[in-house]
Amino acid sequence: MARRIGFIGAGRIVEAMLTALGPTIGYGNISVWNRTPARGQRLAKEFGITPESDLASLIAASDWLLLAVKPHAVAEVLPVLATTCPPDRLLVSMAAGIPVDSLRAWFPHPPQVVRIMPNLPLSIGSGTTAVCAHASVPQEIVEEVRALFATAGIARIVEERLFDTVTALSGSGPAFAFLFIESLADGAVLNGMSRELAYEFAAQTVLGAARIILSSDRHPGELKDIVASPAGTTMAGIHSLERKAFRSIVMDAVDAAAKRSRELGH
Repeated sequence: MARRIGFIGAGRIVEAMLTALGPTIGYGNISVWNRTPARGQRLAKEFGITPESDLASLIAASDWLLLAVKPHAVAEVLPVLATTCPPDRLLVSMAAGIPVDSLRAWFPHPPQVVRIMPNLPLSIGSGTTAVCAHASVPQEIVEEVRALFATAGIARIVEERLFDTVTALSGSGPAFAFLFIESLADGAVLNGMSRELAYEFAAQTVLGAARIILSSDRHPGELKDIVASPAGTTMAGIHSLERKAFRSIVMDAVDAAAKRSRELGH
């Protein structure tokens, strides 16, 4: 049975999900509501989905409701949801830092609640999505949600206690990777390469390294050792990175993002 899915919010991640998941869901089965109507209407026109003028209309038109507003806006949306959303709906939340039980506490008669954390590469079919659910949600529904997001990358069932870590690692991680690629390219530009070529080489290098890890059972450290020959150029570069505590800097970035995700839930 085709699910009718209503998006609460129309930000960039919703646009990415419409691009990636729309063909699987069927654009005719998708509705959207946004606090700023113009944004929702623009997405509706671009993707051929239905814009709704209010949340009540979206709820009535949908089997699944995908909560995709920023964490600070969740408190503005939930009071309306709590009074209009019947318990037979599925609420799929991607609000960072907000646990399933906190969401359910808003409802006198809670709907089924699944929590997800997708990321931006979903838009090109290379996403990473974590999925967890309240114990009351049937396993076949949880699997249906996971399978939907698996059509645009990998989707895994993850314990909710790890969701702040997931938010930091795969949610924020693309921005860290973009920064690293930009820095690699800047180093090449410093040494005379054109910026266009430097970005291409840097991005392809990171993409290739990632693919080797995903297609191999070798530890990343072992793969690093294959490239880093004794007294060679790679070891000189690694020595420079380690002198400046490269690993600790990256670990601290993930830890800081995870801590911020936990803060958003309070």
